[in-house]
Amino acid sequence: MLTTDQVGFFEREGYLVVPDVLDTDDLAPIWTEYDEALDAAARDLHHRGLLDELHEGLPFDERYSAIVAECPDVYRYLGISLPLSNGPADADNCRAHTGPALFGLLRHPKVLDVVESIIGPEIMCNPVQQARIKPPLRTLTGSVAGYSNVGSTTWHQDFGAVMDEALETDLLTVWIAITDATLDMGCLVVIPRSHEPEELTLHCPGVKVEGENYIPSALLDGRPMVPLPAAAGSIVLLSKWTEHGALDNVSDRLRWSFDLRYQPTGQPTGRPAFPGWVARSRVNPESEVRDPEVYAQLWEDARRRIVDGALDGPVFEQARWAANAGNPICA
Repeated sequence: MLTTDQVGFFEREGYLVVPDVLDTDDLAPIWTEYDEALDAAARDLHHRGLLDELHEGLPFDERYSAIVAECPDVYRYLGISLPLSNGPADADNCRAHTGPALFGLLRHPKVLDVVESIIGPEIMCNPVQQARIKPPLRTLTGSVAGYSNVGSTTWHQDFGAVMDEALETDLLTVWIAITDATLDMGCLVVIPRSHEPEELTLHCPGVKVEGENYIPSALLDGRPMVPLPAAAGSIVLLSKWTEHGALDNVSDRLRWSFDLRYQPTGQPTGRPAFPGWVARSRVNPESEVRDPEVYAQLWEDARRRIVDGALDGPVFEQARWAANAGNPICA
């Protein structure tokens, strides 16, 4: 659990680095699962004629970087959320990784203890989550270089990624470093105390990627920015109002993190098309989702509704940003 000083720092500054929450043994199942997931992705892409070489025999970081350079769409196989698109969805590209090791990380007691320190013991896993597996930026070409899960991460607030229904939701970002995230590897950068007004800064609509809304640089110039380098196994906490981004990965190494969200159970998630589920409950422990197959089925049900065109509403809300498209500040 966090100390009183740590909680106070988070409430005052809008962010907190919690070092060494997870150790090598905690992260090992993720590495093993993703080795297998990458191999399966490579074989499927090769079978479909989209990948010339399987790049077998390489460690995960080198193999992923080699495959991305040839077939950027491999990231779709390893992401932990469905695509952000309100248009028709192709079944082959509408996918999310939902393996048992990932599920184990999402409800890992060490992670949930940190979360409980901030939002209390009734914890729901919010479906706004991403795997950010970033090869060296110099190896990326085309639009994928502007996709935040693979290339650059623009400045934003996390409330900007959800619908207005989550305005009063105590949404907590939990960013977990799977590899080191040094300055040259593209660590997070925040503007301290930018959460204080609890207001949404003007965001411009995504350019290269539809769902990549961003705060224009003109609104950031001259403001204090603090980089947050983090070792593997460390966690960074962010308020949903904290303005933040990530530096480019200009190193020769892979930078990998999971960008997760948690909230008190019963509050709106801000993305009702995707599944939220109870990760911890002291009052009603039987409400917890403890079976990885149940977790995977929740996402498969959401995927099927999207592919079948059976959603009652949009996957995400873009209208609020579309109005800013003509604003000169977004040029």
